[in-house]
Amino acid sequence: METFSGGIHMPGDSRERNLELEIDWQGKEVNIHFTEPPGPIADWPGLMVQIIGVEEAVFRTKGIPPLITHWWHLVRSGGDNLWGFVVANPDAEGTWRTCSLHLVKKN
Repeated sequence: METFSGGIHMPGDSRERNLELEIDWQGKEVNIHFTEPPGPIADWPGLMVQIIGVEEAVFRTKGIPPLITHWWHLVRSGGDNLWGFVVANPDAEGTWRTCSLHLVKKN
C-alpha cells in the first residue's frame, strides 16, 4: 500500500481541497480521503480500478461532489510521485470538465 497527498480543484467543486490517496497496486484497490470533504462523506473508494504494474492506474469515483462521476488517470512519471488528470461527466451544456493533479508519495 502506498499513500500520496496533494491538492486538487475537482471539476464541479467550488475550491481546491487537500486529499490523500491510498493505492494497493497488487490488490487493485484505491481509496481517496479528503481532509476537508466537499460534503458529509470524506472517503471515496475507486470503482472499476484498472492498474498497469505499479506505474499507472485508471478508476472512477461517484459522488465527489454529489451527483458527479469522475474518471481518474494517474501515472508514475519517473520517481515516486503520481501525476494525472480527472475528467467529470459532461455538464448540461455538454462540456467535459477536467483538472490535473500532482500527488507526492508519503510512504
